[in-house]
Amino acid sequence: MKKNITFLAGFIISAGLFAQVNSSQSYTKNLLKAVNDKVTMSGEEVLSHLMVNPNPTTSPNAKFSSANEVVIGTTTYDLQSNAAVQNRIVHHDDGTISAAWTMSQEQIAAFSDRGTGYNFFDGTSWGANPTNRLEASRGGWPSIIAMGSGKEASVTHNTDNSYINMTHRPAVGTGNWTEQIISPTDSSNGMFRDLTWNRTVVGGLNKETLHMVGIANASDTVNVVYGIPNALLYNRSQDEGVTWDIQDMQLPTLDSAYFNRFSGDSYSLTAEGETVVLAYFNDWGDSFILKSTDNGDNWSKTIFLDFPVDKYTIDSGLDLDGDDTLDNVYSTDNYGTVILDPNGDAHVFYGIMMYLDDDLTDDGASSWFPGINGIAYWNESMGPDVTPATVHAGDTSLWYSDMMNDNIIAQAPDLNGDGQVAGVDSSGGYALYYSSRASMPNAGLDADGNIWLSFSAYTENVDNGSQVYRHIYITKSEDGGLTWKTPVDVTPQVAWLGMKECVYGSMAPTVDDKIRIVFQMDNEPGLAVRGDEDFIDVNQIIYLEIDTLGLFTSNNVSINNIKNTTKFTVYPNPANDHTSISISLDKTEKVTLTIVDLIGKEISREEKMLLSGTTTELLDVSNFQNGVYFINLQVGNKITTQKLVITK
Repeated sequence: MKKNITFLAGFIISAGLFAQVNSSQSYTKNLLKAVNDKVTMSGEEVLSHLMVNPNPTTSPNAKFSSANEVVIGTTTYDLQSNAAVQNRIVHHDDGTISAAWTMSQEQIAAFSDRGTGYNFFDGTSWGANPTNRLEASRGGWPSIIAMGSGKEASVTHNTDNSYINMTHRPAVGTGNWTEQIISPTDSSNGMFRDLTWNRTVVGGLNKETLHMVGIANASDTVNVVYGIPNALLYNRSQDEGVTWDIQDMQLPTLDSAYFNRFSGDSYSLTAEGETVVLAYFNDWGDSFILKSTDNGDNWSKTIFLDFPVDKYTIDSGLDLDGDDTLDNVYSTDNYGTVILDPNGDAHVFYGIMMYLDDDLTDDGASSWFPGINGIAYWNESMGPDVTPATVHAGDTSLWYSDMMNDNIIAQAPDLNGDGQVAGVDSSGGYALYYSSRASMPNAGLDADGNIWLSFSAYTENVDNGSQVYRHIYITKSEDGGLTWKTPVDVTPQVAWLGMKECVYGSMAPTVDDKIRIVFQMDNEPGLAVRGDEDFIDVNQIIYLEIDTLGLFTSNNVSINNIKNTTKFTVYPNPANDHTSISISLDKTEKVTLTIVDLIGKEISREEKMLLSGTTTELLDVSNFQNGVYFINLQVGNKITTQKLVITK
């Protein structure tokens, strides 16, 4: 469909209503731009430059926003994925649950104990938080799987020995683990083929087939064999991993005729019965699915985002409209997921991003735009993307896919109603995931065919004074993806005034009366291992269970969406020795006033009855240290917060 408007001035359908996409999404020359210096990390890197927190968190905090969150583990290594999130949770038919994540307990940058963190829910309770990895040697990036015989496994890449490792046991939740190297040896040198960033799923009629993809490391001779750096290769076992009848196969079209290289973690894999689908989320190239309906023997390709230039090379310069101005182009942010419905049709979700190759002398670097905000959706009934490689009428130096633009289904919300999604870090200093403000999608289906989507989103009115936090949101479609509910923040963290970073959510793909998600939670926005390079500290791995009934109909209590007639001001602010708190109420109410610091430590708490009208109280802050504090006013079940800055 042709448009005579600037990109993304279209519409999102939400809860049955049409709502114009946030105006901050539109292309303008004022958008914040950043150099794309993302490093795709395997875990083999030397990280000695990272800083260790001099006052580390030594135990998980027991406070939660609700009883549906459980800490099931911890980790100091906080990069759970470079892009798309792996399958980290298996909800078994008997109600038990297996969960896995990349774990380290070390407070030093070597992370020499890194490997699979694993926990098991036996139907009643979770096990003790693990302190040791499953494997004997260092690894990471686990895919947790369960097979038809009852066998379960964690498949990882081993960084000590450069191979893919499968740690397995014969029964889910019990028994000793056995390690197995599943990488083939290279006949030219007798060494294991060095694959990294695997994704492994279970398929086949009896759930005995393992499908696995991974990226060939740049040091591997496979690059010469396949003629492409970082080739994306496929492996298959039809006997639960005992033997592998396909090893390191290059799937159709994933070669040098169509691509320059592939990026680690920019893909998602799923299988149901004989159907298996690989989705790849590109930035400067086509994004596509490869699908097999015969258990991996034959494959067909569908492009869901047709990039305007095939095999584009950074620093070539892209000027589609020939106006001597390099073009901005929309693509994916590399974070995405794919699921299969009961008919075997693929449903794909991905974060959107705008890029610009604006410096042709910087040796392979380009720019990205951190303020871009949105998740797009595609399913096979929509057919391939046929957007022409031309700039749309009415646009200048800007290209976007019609398929993407017509199917943006969710965004980080505009919580303060000012027409933009922008917090304290909108001009710089933001938590660095190299992603859209709504990203890290994961999805599932229920028995009625409803599609459920979780994602991590920028929550503009919750910050630590310099950076905005991300929370996990849920939306759903009841009509096969045509319309979508207004997303709900399911990690409001009210007890902490929202100041918890909630990222890397992995959803169990089968939804019943519950949605089940494993995610990583931290006190600070951003990461230690990459990007921000924050202090190394303890992150919690959280199991979150959400009731599906009433999720989009009840009045959800959240610091982000409460609207009430309570007026609450703090002045002067910043303050030195004293500040005044003014509270206006429509009726006499019991109120609770709590002050917490940046890490959520409670400084003071006071409960009292206040009469209707305005009450002003003087607060002595002479003993407060310089810094940012949050004053939390609770009236009934509604919470309002104000930031207080102390400067002396």
